[in-house]
Amino acid sequence: MRPKAHTRSPQPLRVAVLCAVLFLSGIGALIFETLWLRLSGLAFGNSVWAAALILSSFMAGLALGNALAASSRIRRWRPLYLYAGLEVLVALFGCTIVFALPVLGQLMRPLWQTLWNYQPTLLGLRFVFSFLILLVPTTAMGLTLPVMIEDPALQQTTFGRAIGFLYGFNTLGAVVGAVLGEMYFIAAFGLYGTALAAGSAVCIAAAVAMLVARFGGAAVESSRTHSRRFENRRSLFLPLRLDASYRPPWRLLLISFGTGCIFLALEVIWFRFLRLYVASSPTAFAIMLAVVLAGIGAGAILGGAIHRSSARPNHLLPALLLSTAILVLLSYVFFPGELFPAPTGVFDLRWWQIALLSVALIFPVALFSGLLFPFIAAEVQASVQDRMNSTGITTLFNTTGAALGPLVASFVLLPALGYQWSLILCAVGYALLSILVTKRPIHSLRRPVTIIVIGLWAAVILILVTFPYRRAEAHFAHAGRVYELDQEGHVLARVVKKIEGTSDTWQLLRRDLFGEPYYYRLLANGFSMSATNPHSQCYMRLFAYLPLAFRPESEDVLLLCYGCGVTADALLHGPNVKRIDAVDISKEVFALADFYSGINYSNPLRDPRAHAVVQDGRFFLQSSPRQYDIISGEPPPPKVAGAVNLYTEEFFSLMKNRLKEGGIATFWLPINQLKLDEAKAILRAFHNVFSNASVWASADEEWIMMGINGSGRKVQEEEIRQLWTHADSGGDLRRIGIEVPQQLGALFLMNAEDIDQITRDVAPLTDNYPKRLSDAPWDEEASHRFALTYMETLPALQRFLHSSLADAIWPESLNSSLESFFVVRETRYLSETIGSNKLAELDLYLRHSGLRIPVLEVLGSDGFRVAIAERVAKKAQPSPLEVMPDLIAGALARRDINEAIRLLEDEKDRGALSLDDTLLLAYIYCLNGSVDKAEALAANNADSIKKDQSADWLWEKLETDFGFHPPP
Repeated sequence: MRPKAHTRSPQPLRVAVLCAVLFLSGIGALIFETLWLRLSGLAFGNSVWAAALILSSFMAGLALGNALAASSRIRRWRPLYLYAGLEVLVALFGCTIVFALPVLGQLMRPLWQTLWNYQPTLLGLRFVFSFLILLVPTTAMGLTLPVMIEDPALQQTTFGRAIGFLYGFNTLGAVVGAVLGEMYFIAAFGLYGTALAAGSAVCIAAAVAMLVARFGGAAVESSRTHSRRFENRRSLFLPLRLDASYRPPWRLLLISFGTGCIFLALEVIWFRFLRLYVASSPTAFAIMLAVVLAGIGAGAILGGAIHRSSARPNHLLPALLLSTAILVLLSYVFFPGELFPAPTGVFDLRWWQIALLSVALIFPVALFSGLLFPFIAAEVQASVQDRMNSTGITTLFNTTGAALGPLVASFVLLPALGYQWSLILCAVGYALLSILVTKRPIHSLRRPVTIIVIGLWAAVILILVTFPYRRAEAHFAHAGRVYELDQEGHVLARVVKKIEGTSDTWQLLRRDLFGEPYYYRLLANGFSMSATNPHSQCYMRLFAYLPLAFRPESEDVLLLCYGCGVTADALLHGPNVKRIDAVDISKEVFALADFYSGINYSNPLRDPRAHAVVQDGRFFLQSSPRQYDIISGEPPPPKVAGAVNLYTEEFFSLMKNRLKEGGIATFWLPINQLKLDEAKAILRAFHNVFSNASVWASADEEWIMMGINGSGRKVQEEEIRQLWTHADSGGDLRRIGIEVPQQLGALFLMNAEDIDQITRDVAPLTDNYPKRLSDAPWDEEASHRFALTYMETLPALQRFLHSSLADAIWPESLNSSLESFFVVRETRYLSETIGSNKLAELDLYLRHSGLRIPVLEVLGSDGFRVAIAERVAKKAQPSPLEVMPDLIAGALARRDINEAIRLLEDEKDRGALSLDDTLLLAYIYCLNGSVDKAEALAANNADSIKKDQSADWLWEKLETDFGFHPPP
């Protein structure tokens, strides 16, 4: 007979305090989880397989804790004392792991390098190490909830109610941890400080649990319970005794496994789908994760509230599973993707917009998933009886399914079926699970639950029959719309290849010009990762040509991040290059290499010197034993999730360690995508590693950092000129606007002393402080002002001529006429950022420079357009009007004034001469000595020529230089 004290009603205050304890525990646990996975990725690699194995090792530790709970009984310890001890273990080992992982990564580097040629062994070792490192804290985490459920106060509460409330508040704590950790703690305290904050939250939870156990009352148990749970007083140090005498309810456990597997697979699929609409940024991922957890937590609490009596509402399980299946389909069908159009790309969206999109897609299913857990656990407990064992075995199967779900989604469903069919398959999976919980055939239509289940099955079938199976195309189109259509809705580009890979959705867009390929753009999810347009080709090829010019003897080259292969193509033009290792984390990027075609492009991977390596670039630097003459790359934009670790001081240190003495590293610094302090933080990090650092750029804000491992050597003029005398590299350089060797020097912006000056008070971007690179939008005006300071001709020229770098590596014989090339760069930059008088700019280039590309650019053309236009013109006579502007620009760039006049007069005879072309024709008439023709043209068009700044400048210029008489 139970003592009277234990027949009284439960203590609501004690239950509420225990929920608060698990809420704090959830905050710390989620923060620890994100820190461990982030730092494990840095130590063991972030490739798809490495990341999957690290996640699996984390889940395996949780499952081990669940398994101990499923097969053990508490011995002498009070449950809350044991719980507090587990939380202290989590805090202690959690912080230790965060502080130790970077050191461990360095210590393991010799082993990685030794095993580099044995990749399966290397991959297996990384799993073993990550599992062993995370074993103690993750096992403790897996035990906390089952141990807590053994508290005497909770014994007086209906099991389903208790497990729902505890699990729900623990998950809601994880919501706070996801948001606080990513949006505040890491920025304020760094990774190490965030670990201490997480440890503090967990320790507070442990302390409160101890106080409740010590002073909370209601701690006396009946003699039967005491003899069952607290026997064997001889052991003070082994609080658990293996004892699993129950028969597992396999059908229910399969439901637990299936729901965990399907939901975690759905999480991967949802996140992949949302990235077509939302930037792949750390903040976006934190918001999406918070929505998932909020739904689960709210659902679990709701499920606990439904268990108001000891009666088991098992009849609701089939209906809940079918309802979840329906919600998976409907939340996708009615996803409000067009609610927040992003006019210039996914980075336009604010956090609340990301949250609304996530809620619309994820929250309903997450709510029902959370609702399912206490129902399943209550059913298991009815069979197993012991609460800790019931909780442990239910979570064991749920966690095991959750560990398998992401692997199935990433490696099987998404690559094979795509995200839409994967969603449909998950919905069908939920529906099929409902059959398993139907204990006997439904035979009576008089039962309300029977009618509900039949109705839900009918709804599932109806939705599948009427499902808009072509909806996926609209979502893909949304991701590419910014790049496919102009502001008037005219088609600029079309998709030529689409791949749903293991980690990203890739779309390759091709823009045609006059019916021929002009350039390609590679989209990863909803963001442009790389392109072959003329602007991008310029800086991407300079990643290669700068180090090739200053280290012409280079033989071994490393390219980190392949992109569209532009930099790889340029590196292979090096006169002495014998090997290039191209490393990219995505095999799909290499698979797309054969789909590009262009004037100056062939697949670099077909060159026998090229070796493609599917690997995380950072781990490659840690693990590969090879040394290189040149290391460069086409990295993702800095603010894309995960890319920050390719811009930190530790990453640049790895680059330097893989360089030979005198070797050169070049890396991207897109100041047009960064706030000024962020750009300076990257510069500071780079210069902290490379004392001999410098920055270079053409007339844009795609800056290039260059670091030399050592002092470098003086390069002779003839060594540099060989890049222009070689047919492939020479043609390449001229097409991107570097037409003579002197222009290479005119790319200079700043050297090490200048970097020191502008970053004196700026902390470097480091692994510990990744939030020095934030998700905040950049300030274009501030970037323009900052860049212009270093584009100004005379200061830039003086910095270059008096720099220690120029003294060390630049041949003085190329210093003649350098000023004119600095002038061209400044003029082009001002023209592109604030605008210019195009005719005045054209006059500068035609009469005071022999360069071709600036002439083409000021006339809205480029070398690629001209080549295509000339090819089209040869096939048709007369030349199509659409190619005439590029033909005219090409003629003027060649200084073939007569040909330009002929083309413009042809336009005039065909009635297609625009007002701008009229002014241009008048100008080149005078340039060719035909002032009378210019005056006649001006007089005949006087009524249509508007008096504006451009026309006034032209008449005054022609009058002053050529004796032209402007029209009255």
